[in-house]
Amino acid sequence: MKKTNVAENRTDKLEPCLAIIGAGFSGIGMAIRLKQSGYRNFTIFERSDNVGGTWRDNTYPGCACDVASHLYSFSFEKKSDWTKVFSDASEIYQYLLSCVEKYQLENHIKLNTTVSDMRFDSSANQWAISTVSNETFHADMIINGTGPLNKPNIPNIPGIENFTGKIFHSSQWDHEHQLDGRNVACIGTGASAIQFIPEIVNKVRSLKVFQRTPTWLVPRLNRNYSSLTKWVFKNVPGVRNFYRLFIYWRNEYYGIAIIGYPFFNNLLQKASKLYLRTKVKDPELRKKLTPNYQIGCKRINISDDYYESLQRPNSDLITEPIISITSTGVTSADGETHECDTIIFGTGFVTTKYLQPMKIYGSKGKELTEQWAGSAESYLGISVAGFPNYFLLLGPNTGLGHNSVVFMIEAQIEYVIKALSYLKEAKKSFIDVKLERQETFCDSTQNKLEKFSWGSGCDSWYLSENGKNYSIWPGFTPSYWWKTRKFDVASYHVS
Repeated sequence: MKKTNVAENRTDKLEPCLAIIGAGFSGIGMAIRLKQSGYRNFTIFERSDNVGGTWRDNTYPGCACDVASHLYSFSFEKKSDWTKVFSDASEIYQYLLSCVEKYQLENHIKLNTTVSDMRFDSSANQWAISTVSNETFHADMIINGTGPLNKPNIPNIPGIENFTGKIFHSSQWDHEHQLDGRNVACIGTGASAIQFIPEIVNKVRSLKVFQRTPTWLVPRLNRNYSSLTKWVFKNVPGVRNFYRLFIYWRNEYYGIAIIGYPFFNNLLQKASKLYLRTKVKDPELRKKLTPNYQIGCKRINISDDYYESLQRPNSDLITEPIISITSTGVTSADGETHECDTIIFGTGFVTTKYLQPMKIYGSKGKELTEQWAGSAESYLGISVAGFPNYFLLLGPNTGLGHNSVVFMIEAQIEYVIKALSYLKEAKKSFIDVKLERQETFCDSTQNKLEKFSWGSGCDSWYLSENGKNYSIWPGFTPSYWWKTRKFDVASYHVS
């Protein structure tokens, strides 16, 4: 078994050896800021053959971001020539590749390296990182940036193993399987399905869309940027920054409604219903598409063409529950078997089972995912009591429903940088968040969530098995920035 420090070309023995897990937005952003802050002794472990995370993996037709591109990008690496307001996955992926190239991160990345487990050695104040290829690396600190959107959610439907056609999940799109002339069943109407359904409906012979719960929908209003606009963003001082700031505060304003303040929440709900009435004239179909829960309780989706795609002659929306899958189709609760030769799952991701299947053992030998079973508790979504020198990016309760999650990632990155700076100045090497501070933070977070839209009673992917919401930040993003603006030394054991 190979044993080595994460960074073999160590130039400063006083500099901590850092391991970053995952080369998506979080990992790449962390690496860039480490280099900008003078740190060189770090390695990114990436299980795939390239960087990019979710934007590398999701290649389904129509895949795009629901946050405007000028905001869904790093504040320290802005881009002037985004093609359109809401860029597609391939353009975001290329943006991340360009970041790696510009900041010369290639030599810091170990591709095709899947971490199986990490163990903290209390006697050495060091982490041992084991991989599936039977290698072991050592690091002083772990920064875990694997994120929540990497485990496809495929429902265990009776009979699924008997289907003789093609089955795949939207995040594992089979591009070799041509859909032209096919009879396709789409199970799920989440954010991914709402994007790919309009792209495939004109290709397939028939499309059966199985909807469990209708979604609140608002228009995307996407458009291409003109050459002149891109020139202005690049060459006129301040315009790009002002535009980015405008998008940010506009989203925060929308957050007043999404979070659940009654007057604004009611206005947004009426606007969404008006959009539905404008797009769908058939009262029976409109009834199927009308949610019966408070807007914001589940993720709000955006689209300019989803409603139209459901009204195509070859498209059919089915709201009867699925009972089973046969060798040739999908059987619904009314007894009808809907014949198809292709099944596509648009059922999203398992977001409440953080970090699995990776095993992480803390200072007392506890395994993190087992400790988190049903209750993913942390401090600021960054630190976990009993897991010293370990940081999370996009950890529990740091997701958003109204603004760019890159803002949250950057706040967490800066918090980690400040923690490292503190340790260097104080000549310390060990930090572990205090359990009582973690418990206070978690109790406060859950109390707030119960008062807003997310606690209004719907069954959403935000909720864990015990009904608690460990996915969403309970409020506006400036409040999170304020809590993470400096390293909170008083909340940690330091030695």
